[in-house]
This record gives sequence, C-alpha cells and structure tokens, in this order.
Amino acid sequence: MNSNFLSLLVHPIYKTPLQYDNASGQLSDNSHNDHFAIKENVPLLLTAVEEVALTQTEQHNDARSKFHYKEHYQHDAETYDYFKKTENPIENEEHNRLHQYILAEIPASASWILDTGCGGGWLADALKSKNKNVISMDISDINPIKAIKNTPSPTHFGLVADVYELPIKDGTIDCIVASEIIEHVSDPKRFLSALFSALKPGGKIIVTTPYNEKILESLCIHCNHLTPHNAHLHSFTESSIQKCLPPGIKNFKTTVFNSKVLVRLGLQRILGFLPLGMYKGIDQISNAVTKKRAYRLMLVIEK
Repeated sequence: MNSNFLSLLVHPIYKTPLQYDNASGQLSDNSHNDHFAIKENVPLLLTAVEEVALTQTEQHNDARSKFHYKEHYQHDAETYDYFKKTENPIENEEHNRLHQYILAEIPASASWILDTGCGGGWLADALKSKNKNVISMDISDINPIKAIKNTPSPTHFGLVADVYELPIKDGTIDCIVASEIIEHVSDPKRFLSALFSALKPGGKIIVTTPYNEKILESLCIHCNHLTPHNAHLHSFTESSIQKCLPPGIKNFKTTVFNSKVLVRLGLQRILGFLPLGMYKGIDQISNAVTKKRAYRLMLVIEK
C-alpha cells in the first residue's frame, strides 16, 4: 500500500486514521476496532450504513420505494460496461469535447486529483503521462479495479467509497472531478459539501452535468412504476446548480457548452480537428444564437 495514498485515507464515518495491517492485508482503525478489505489493491471503504434521508427522493416517494443507492450502483456497474467505447461517432465526439473541457480546467500545479464516480477511468488514462496522482473512485468495486488494470501506474490509485461518507482526510485534495454524477445523487447539496471538505485551500472542484435536461420516464418492467431514464434524478441550469453550493462559496463559475446544434448537425465531428480554444468560440456563438441549447453544464468551484 502506497504510504502517500494511505496517509489521505480515513474511516468513512469517524474520519479517524487508517493503518495497513500486514498480517490481514486490510486497513484497520484500531480506535474503533474496524477493518476494511482491500480487493486487488483497491481499498473498499464502503460501509453498510444507509441514511434514511438518502434513500428518499421525489421519484422514489412517488413510487413508494426506497433508493438503495449503494446496491443500485453496484448492479449498475455489473450491467453496464463503462469501459466500452460508443460506436456512435457523434456521441463519441461530444464526449471527447466534454473531456477536453474538463482537462483544461485542471490546474497544472495539482498533485492529487480525485475522480469521483470514475466510470471507465478515462481521466486517469488522460493524465497518465502528466506526473499527477489520480484516485479513481467509485461506489461500485468493478469500475476502480478495472480502471487500475487498464491504466496501471505508480501514481494511479483505486478507491471504493461513498461521497456521503468520503474516506479522505479534509483539506488534502488539489482537484476533484465529478463528471456526469451530480444528476444521479439523492442530495446534491450534501454531495458538493462533502467534496468541498476534502479540497485543499486553493483547490478546485470541476462538476459537469446535462444542461436543462428534460428527464424522460418509462414504465419499469420489474416494479411497474415510472423510472427516469439513465437513473437521472435532477436536472440543472446555472441558477439551480448554484443553489446547491456550500454556504459562503463565492468563487465559482458556470459554463454552458457542447451546442446541440453543432452536435445534431454533425458539425462537431467536422470541427473535431480544431483546438479547444477555437472550438469554444464557435460553441459559445452557437449557444448564444440558439439561446443556450446545449448538452452540458460545467460548475467550477475554487476554495
């Protein structure tokens, strides 16, 4: 277990230090007599605790059901292959530009980067030659383990954890990326607050989410209740996502990008050769003319 990585980890509930136990190959909190397994070099710092408030959303209340999100996203990773490349060239180009927007916001000085909800681990792969420590974190054990296997590096670490019980020492992370995650969580305000606590002074949080999405629903064949597509629970605009900021946050910005017009007309593929700076200009003009009919919203918070 890398000592620098270990020094960042704490008990997900009590926030007390963890020690590596050579005999058991586990992480231990001696003060609370708690032990956490390590699976294929990835710490599993996920508890069985599930707050009632986090299992209740408007959609689940309407369906008279509970959102067992830890179990849900384990099954999600078992069912959906986040590492499989899309065969749709238009969608692929839209994702490429999304990644470029995110990478452009990561400070050059950032040493420790947390990829929250790492999915297919694209961020670690993109930064593998940049001499940065990347933590690929997910609530499922499948995605971080596979991300480590796909991008092996002494500066790439996997972590299974819940943001609501973030097992990372406060004030230790330089940059946090939460791409296409906040629309899935039951409590976006608590989500952002937990990330902000882990951030170093001067650090940056980068959040992306679908912009002003009309969330469609279908009748679930299992429970016979309406269920939102892609498990999206929230839709955000500039004003609504700002309402989720932790109290006192003033240093932030929102950006709407990836014009629907450019994407749907296939122009994004044609403009794929352009550097990000030039593409941004065209994208902004398109969004302004079409009244911000865009696919993505980015929130950047600086501490």
